[in-house]
Amino acid sequence: MAKKISIAALMLLVVVGGLLIAGEWTVKRRSETVCGFCNRPIQPNLGVVAEVGGRTRRVCCARCAITEARQESKPLRLISVTDYTSGRTLYPERAWFVEDSRAIACNHDMAMVDQNKQVEHLAFDRCSPGTFAFARKDDADEFVARNGGVVHSLQEMLGEVKSQ
Repeated sequence: MAKKISIAALMLLVVVGGLLIAGEWTVKRRSETVCGFCNRPIQPNLGVVAEVGGRTRRVCCARCAITEARQESKPLRLISVTDYTSGRTLYPERAWFVEDSRAIACNHDMAMVDQNKQVEHLAFDRCSPGTFAFARKDDADEFVARNGGVVHSLQEMLGEVKSQ
């Protein structure tokens, strides 16, 4: 009888352990594909790794991280950004950033509705205007020629928040 109880307890531990590992894997995988602040999908050529107030997260775009840091009054450090042209990871200090363009960086399908279930006009979007990172200034200038916007260095872009 004691042997059966031991085997059952061992089996229970294996099942619980398997569920914990599967849950951890699911959470980790989701954190790589969904923004850590706004829960929007992270586009392959827009992802950013940012640290806001000491917490590191993968986010949909630099604008989302800036908005979070400003709203929380916490310091921001961009750890890596993604070149919009190539999809390669860059050091933010070496990137050029385009803001205020007509291009939409972060899409979502969430309609805002009021208490009467009527669609409301969106007054604020934490990711707008979208921020696009480029490895080469020529690529950023070309993007601006097609979509409008302004090219900034990292220091210019982060001027509105405390940086670490």
